[in-house]
Amino acid sequence: MVFLWLDFSKLYCMKLLLSISFLIPSLIFFSQANLEKIKELELEAVTLLHEARKFNTLPEQHEKNQAFEEKIRELMEYNETFTHDFDTLAKLISTIKSPDGAFRIFNWNMEYGDFKEHKYYCLMMKKDPKSGEFVIIELFDHSADFFEDVEFKALTDKKWYGCLYYSIIPIQKGFKTQYTLLGWDGNNMLSNKKIIETMKFNKKDELKFGEAMFKSEEDKTKRRVIFEYTEEATMSVKYQKTKKIEMIVYDHLSSIVPGAEDISHGPWSGPDGSYDGYVLENGKWIRLKDVDARTDKKFKTKYNAPKENR
Repeated sequence: MVFLWLDFSKLYCMKLLLSISFLIPSLIFFSQANLEKIKELELEAVTLLHEARKFNTLPEQHEKNQAFEEKIRELMEYNETFTHDFDTLAKLISTIKSPDGAFRIFNWNMEYGDFKEHKYYCLMMKKDPKSGEFVIIELFDHSADFFEDVEFKALTDKKWYGCLYYSIIPIQKGFKTQYTLLGWDGNNMLSNKKIIETMKFNKKDELKFGEAMFKSEEDKTKRRVIFEYTEEATMSVKYQKTKKIEMIVYDHLSSIVPGAEDISHGPWSGPDGSYDGYVLENGKWIRLKDVDARTDKKFKTKYNAPKENR
């Protein structure tokens, strides 16, 4: 009976190995087919976005932008999209992944009207760490609704302060991860903005923006930091990390109007050659003045996805 059991076990193992040997080529074939489909959809999406951005009337822009969004959603039906390098699409929108592999965003902007105001769109692929499946979360831009105290408001994915994100900074707080996001906003024909935002996931795949994390000596603790500066200038906001310190270093803004030195925010301000920063201490960003830092290339174009080293 023992020898019969051993023979049966060998037979079972041989069948299992044969099944796997047939399965692996099939998986490779399907994966390759998916990648080819993703490349095809990427080119279709790029064409739609170019068309949306060249139209002057709101109805035409809106129609083409909706078609572009539907194409992005179609891309998100493939798991391979989460790790695929979108060489062409990434030149037009932000397609960045979180360093911890928790989510990826597809984030873009449209410029509307004579005043060249920007509206933002974002679809997020969130990976379930247990099942490996993906949930799609849409962010809805309500930045035009906020006029006062937006730096002190807690927001959600349903009520989002829209921008283009170019850097994601995971921060571990106990067993949970809090994210700090760096973003750019073309705002309008007079000024641009840079945003330092915080984000975390709630239990039901919902997002909360605006953890009270930004401290300074003279101000209340802020939930996000927003810099507004003249359209004619560029501003650097950059994350830097060493073995000893984590910092967000940024250009200090001052008035560009002679005789109005007290203006340091808005269309009449710009970088003055000095730098300030936020240093991470015990889960909070603490503001420091007069940081010694040297910037690299700065983000200029309104449509290309920003990069962390700009």
